[in-house]
Amino acid sequence: MSSEVNMKVLVIGANGNTATRVVRRLAEGSHDPVAMIRNPVHRDKFDKLCVPTVLADLEYPIDHAVQGCDAIIFAAGSGGKTGKDKTVLIDHIGAIRTMVAAQVHGVRRYIMLSSINNDINSQSPIAHYHRAKAHADNHLVGTDLDYTIVCPGGLTDEPGTDLVSVSSKLQGKGMTSRENLAAALVACLDLDLSIGKSFSLLDGDMPTADALSAL
Repeated sequence: MSSEVNMKVLVIGANGNTATRVVRRLAEGSHDPVAMIRNPVHRDKFDKLCVPTVLADLEYPIDHAVQGCDAIIFAAGSGGKTGKDKTVLIDHIGAIRTMVAAQVHGVRRYIMLSSINNDINSQSPIAHYHRAKAHADNHLVGTDLDYTIVCPGGLTDEPGTDLVSVSSKLQGKGMTSRENLAAALVACLDLDLSIGKSFSLLDGDMPTADALSAL
């Protein structure tokens, strides 16, 4: 079942590689994106897309950014060039801060861009990241928000194919085109069947709409 009601969607981490693709797709579709950015120098990029921006930092309260929105797509990340402390501050604590703000301000729909192989006891080469994301995901599942958690594999800049593989198994190997990922994140907004679901998303051979509808 789909519900295509126009929504004001706050995209958190909008300047990121995947999130910018999300904003662009939202702007071309039926919803109204708001790009949450930390640095005002990034505002020009979204001005060119005719997308409003809001300045906010996940290390501080973001209530002003959340107010008046109908949905949130969390696509922020501390990035590979920062230390483990920033990973905890952004991907774990910062993410939870956005969930609390969503609950306080009545933003019911929440879509989390997560990662495959998350585990609070991870021993992977990027265990600090997998642990932080797992803690955030676990908190989200425990809220009363209408959440969807999308767990891609290794991200690439390959062109979108609209062909993916979706599974309830959140451990494994595989790659995910950022374009395919952005398309899925946006599609979930209108797909009630994705509410309360966590799934892995890899490049595959099934059209995105069909794969998501089979959740």
